[in-house]
Amino acid sequence: MKALSWLALPLLPALAWVFLKIGLVFFGGGFVAIPLTHRELVQNLHWLTEAQFVDGLAISQLTPGPVAVLATFAGYVVAGVPGALVATAAIFLPGSVLMIFLSRSYELLRKRDLARQILNTLIPVIAGLLVAASLQIARTTVAGWVDVAVLLVSLVALTKFKVNPAFLVIGGALLALARSRI
Repeated sequence: MKALSWLALPLLPALAWVFLKIGLVFFGGGFVAIPLTHRELVQNLHWLTEAQFVDGLAISQLTPGPVAVLATFAGYVVAGVPGALVATAAIFLPGSVLMIFLSRSYELLRKRDLARQILNTLIPVIAGLLVAASLQIARTTVAGWVDVAVLLVSLVALTKFKVNPAFLVIGGALLALARSRI
């Protein structure tokens, strides 16, 4: 394991750079970073396979701070424990610096129309990123009619009946368990 860590050292600056970039768009909720994370790690750098990305995404949904956990997972796959530490720190750095700046400037910024207009314009961008992330995940994971049915039932349950997402996750896990025993 120690030899692997030494071999991973050249990857650490690249990992830091990738997750700093992802951390820059991490506002609006973690899900907006999923399309960028997928493009960087799977399509551009080929550090993760589609299956590894979806597995990491699924694992991360079981914990608080899912995109941070995905960063930790990806960092670990790419460069072991040092990679996990670097990726996790790098994804939080831009947001932390921004919050320090905004906390000091909040009173000045909140009174400006331009700041409100910028934030209001970002909302549709964030919605688009969420839709893109959903489509990307669906393309990778929805493989049969049962998956399509689960997707549609979950969508209706969330939007029409306002079901708590935790119940859907538990239901999905139970369904998967039942299907594996059939």
